[in-house]
Amino acid sequence: MIKILIGLWKKWKKKMYRFFVMLILILILLNTCMGCALMVAKETVKAVDIILDEGPNPEKKKKILEKKKIKQNKAREFYCSKVKDEEKCGNE
Repeated sequence: MIKILIGLWKKWKKKMYRFFVMLILILILLNTCMGCALMVAKETVKAVDIILDEGPNPEKKKKILEKKKIKQNKAREFYCSKVKDEEKCGNE
């Protein structure tokens, strides 16, 4: 009986060790990926702000702002088609 319990303990211990190692690796991967995505997003926002603020070409600035407005409208339409939110969608 004791030998059986010891054998089960060793198997369980090995599986738990694998579980915790995989869990730690997944957590590390998620944290690093999210950190990278966050850094890329911040740099992109900085670059767009620099272009919009200091851009010598006003036509280019207008085009960028128009594209941004179009994307915001599409995003709002999609959101309103999925969620009934009076505050954000208005009377659509």
